[in-house]
Amino acid sequence: MLFMRTLKLGLVIVVAGLTVAMVTAQDDAETQAKIESAMSAAPMTIAQDATILDWAFDADGKFIVLREGTNGWSCLPDDTGTSIDDPMCHDEMFMEWLYALIAGEEPNITAPGFSYVLQGGEALSNSDPSASEPAEDYWVSSSPYMMFVLPPEVDLSELSTDGSSDGPFVMYAGTPYQHIMVPVGDEERDE
Repeated sequence: MLFMRTLKLGLVIVVAGLTVAMVTAQDDAETQAKIESAMSAAPMTIAQDATILDWAFDADGKFIVLREGTNGWSCLPDDTGTSIDDPMCHDEMFMEWLYALIAGEEPNITAPGFSYVLQGGEALSNSDPSASEPAEDYWVSSSPYMMFVLPPEVDLSELSTDGSSDGPFVMYAGTPYQHIMVPVGDEERDE
């Protein structure tokens, strides 16, 4: 009788262990895919040492860290809520901007901030950062670009706001979230 109980307990432990191993392997594969996606947003010289984040938030309202980095850059994988593959990498100042945008708070931009979006990206509006559905000025690009955010005292009013141009333009002009979009290539990536 004791032998049978021990055998059953042993089988339960083995099955539970295999289940945990399968879930862990699945999580590891999913995490690795997110890391690879995030790293595709920037040049490898930046991405290889960047912190890799997930689009989920922790209890403090910060993105969950998938992999710690060492160079001050943070990369996010493709946002599955958008229609195209759009991973991105931000320096520390641009992360300040992103967290403020998500929270609907005014960002504290004290120095230039930089972002790479080398797979392209989209925004529901070129002028309204709070748009929740595609607006008339919906913007999408499958070409690589960079973004720059500058302290509020820098006057961007002389720059174009035309998101359909092939050159740099200001997105969200006149809002606390205004930033410069700069195409860095005219080749669309393979789908």
